[in-house]
Amino acid sequence: MKIIPKILLLFLVLASFIPGMSQQLPRFSQYYSNEFLINPSVAGCDGRTVINLAARKQWVGFANYTPSSYMLSLQGRILKTGYSLKSGSRGSVYRKGRQGRVGLGAILYHDENGAVERTGGQFSYAYHLFIRNAQLSFGLTGNVFQYRINPEKAELKDPDIDPLNSLIGKSTVVPDAGIGINFMTGKYHVGVAVAQVFQSKLKIGNSADYSSSEAVQLLRHYYVLADYRYALPGKPNWEIEPSTMILLNEMLRIQADVTLKAYYNRQYWFGLSGRTTGEIILMGGLKYHRYYFGYSFDYGFNGISQYTYGSHEICITAKFGDTARRYRWLDRY
Repeated sequence: MKIIPKILLLFLVLASFIPGMSQQLPRFSQYYSNEFLINPSVAGCDGRTVINLAARKQWVGFANYTPSSYMLSLQGRILKTGYSLKSGSRGSVYRKGRQGRVGLGAILYHDENGAVERTGGQFSYAYHLFIRNAQLSFGLTGNVFQYRINPEKAELKDPDIDPLNSLIGKSTVVPDAGIGINFMTGKYHVGVAVAQVFQSKLKIGNSADYSSSEAVQLLRHYYVLADYRYALPGKPNWEIEPSTMILLNEMLRIQADVTLKAYYNRQYWFGLSGRTTGEIILMGGLKYHRYYFGYSFDYGFNGISQYTYGSHEICITAKFGDTARRYRWLDRY
């Protein structure tokens, strides 16, 4: 496995030269604190029950209705239980216990981008397999959201002739799905996920309102995430973690983050990230008992970003489960 860090380093270097892209999905800079948002196979990966609350405000100071996202997620693992004796109409029978391989999770979210609003939820199922001192996970997620144009925020220059005018105030419900794979060890992990698998159409209104509305559809998005954590020689309290996230859509447009984080005693962390869209992200956080608090600040040097006060994001996470409960599924090793 000594070749893995070299492969990851090459992966990070290549990612830094990838051009930027626009996207349909909201983007959180602190994805590393809750990769379940991107990859459904992460649900329950460490055996604990995890609650995550995140909020992001983009392009502060540019306009009144700049993009913002709010998210609440819950995910955990159905831990191992032994055989049990159950009484029934046909007498007592033994029932096989759970093997501790199933993870479940759910997400509620609300996104705003000008007059366009998206509110929805998703439910995920993950299955974890043990391979020596590693874990291979597979995940599926179902997603449904309401897509709406808010009449209180929509402003058209010529509403009488603009074909979008008939869609203001209307909404549509859009179902879709996602899949993911995750491979993790104590030091590194690599994950691949696909969002908006069905590429559902946003059928707002009807042909009488706006004939082109049925041609608007979601694009399939592909994610690759990887990181490697190692302790500094002679300083065991300090750990360094290079990581990356690469995003590709069906139009072959690519966007990537390259991040370097430092951890002290696994209680405090800070880092710096570069994004191929021309943004720099500063991040930091701390752990207090079972609670984790994170903050990130994005500033861009291209387009609208350079005329704003940056983008701000906060993340609060709670992880439940004592040591015995957390590692009960690891007794396979």
